Amino acid sequence: MKRILSFLFFVGLFFITYIYHEDITKYIVNNYIYKKEIIITDSNKYKRNYNFEFIQQTDNFVPNNKQELYNVFYSILNNGWTNFTFYCGEEYLNCKDDIQDLTSENNVILSYINNFVHPYNSYSSISINMNNFGRINVKVNKLYSTNDIYLLDKFITTTYNTLIKNTMTDEQKIKTIHDYIINNSRYDQEWVSLTSDNRTHKSNTAYGPLMEHIGLCGGYTDAMALFLEKMHIKNYKIASDKHIWNYVYINNNWKHLDLTWDDPVTNTGNNVLQYDYYLINTKTLENKFDNEHNYPKNIYIEAN
Repeated sequence: MKRILSFLFFVGLFFITYIYHEDITKYIVNNYIYKKEIIITDSNKYKRNYNFEFIQQTDNFVPNNKQELYNVFYSILNNGWTNFTFYCGEEYLNCKDDIQDLTSENNVILSYINNFVHPYNSYSSISINMNNFGRINVKVNKLYSTNDIYLLDKFITTTYNTLIKNTMTDEQKIKTIHDYIINNSRYDQEWVSLTSDNRTHKSNTAYGPLMEHIGLCGGYTDAMALFLEKMHIKNYKIASDKHIWNYVYINNNWKHLDLTWDDPVTNTGNNVLQYDYYLINTKTLENKFDNEHNYPKNIYIEAN
């Protein structure tokens, strides 16, 4: 009798294991061999404590759809983390494909997400690795070095205290910094023609226009963004295929602010200060038909 019961037990165990082998294997892997552990560290002081229409801060690091995945990447950048590991949710069947799509050469979603974080938390490069168990490792290389941040912060504090008065309105403060950056910078026309080894200026960051007095649109935009942060004014960067500029929340409205186009390159080399792209609404921007401010409306939703 005992032999029969033992036989039936093992037969039953065999069928249970056969039918549910995938679930059993997954349980063993997830809870014993490859336990899912997410280590949360403190965010740095440049974290933004507000969300946007397209992207939001999250504490859910087991995404189950594409939007939750995007929110994870935004949170990694927004928190200032340089290394982070998270996992695909069990319900997220397309997770691996979406990760591969994010890392493809033609996908620009991560660069769009990069525009919503503080400039000091933005990346110059980001690497993503995923294994067969849905574990995603993210490594972020920051655009700004610790030394650059130290020098920029020191310069911005001194300049801000010199130019800005407590009695000024937010718009007056923005105009003062807008004029200062343009009057003390010029557009770097040589950048494109030079290789990375031959470029002597940091024109693509705020360091260029603020410290070296030369910049590209990315440098102008980051420089203005750093002063907007100093003013505690909500903002992010809008990018088209060819260009990038500031988007600013002021007086309960979102406005476009483009210092690069307000500092045009002239044939004479004279320094020109304009206000054609100074705190204008989207309708005014679109009526200019300049072909470089055509941004994706599904990303920068506040600008619609």
